[in-house]
Amino acid sequence: MWAALAAPPSGAEDFSEPRLAEVQAAAARKAAGEAADDASRTSRARNAHWAPVVRGQAGWKDDVRSRRGEFRLAPLIEDDTGAARAWAVMVTWDFSQVIYAREESQIALAHSHLARLRREAAERAGVLWVDRVRARVALAGIPPGTRRLEAQLEMLRLTAELDALTGGLFRDALAREERTCTDLEEKK
Repeated sequence: MWAALAAPPSGAEDFSEPRLAEVQAAAARKAAGEAADDASRTSRARNAHWAPVVRGQAGWKDDVRSRRGEFRLAPLIEDDTGAARAWAVMVTWDFSQVIYAREESQIALAHSHLARLRREAAERAGVLWVDRVRARVALAGIPPGTRRLEAQLEMLRLTAELDALTGGLFRDALAREERTCTDLEEKK
């Protein structure tokens, strides 16, 4: 039954149009990106903690002191010069974050939200695709006139929604149906 609905109506030109699975995949991809990207976000959050936190510190101190005077009844002349240079590098790891990163709960929430967006977009695209196929089959049986123009405009609306939902997958069909509607309006 679905093969009959998906086939172009008899006597119509055979335009290669996207199939249902392709339409749903394009809609899901446009709505929330690739599902494979979600897994890579989690692994990047976890693997980022293998990289150490490196802190550096440096300091210089030059000290010149002169002491002149008397110490236990003896004259005292001392000239002290001192120079100090210090540097430190500290490298730390937080290995507990490798097991479960703090960000993972937020990432998991984002993943579930993106999965829901993909599912809703795929469902919406599936409904529109089936409605469009039904409209195309019904359009084949309508004689020229006002009813045919209305049916063609409905087909154009469905195609435009599918094109917007899938990111331009139906661009050629949309242009073709728009020309058909324009031709039917001019004949009216």
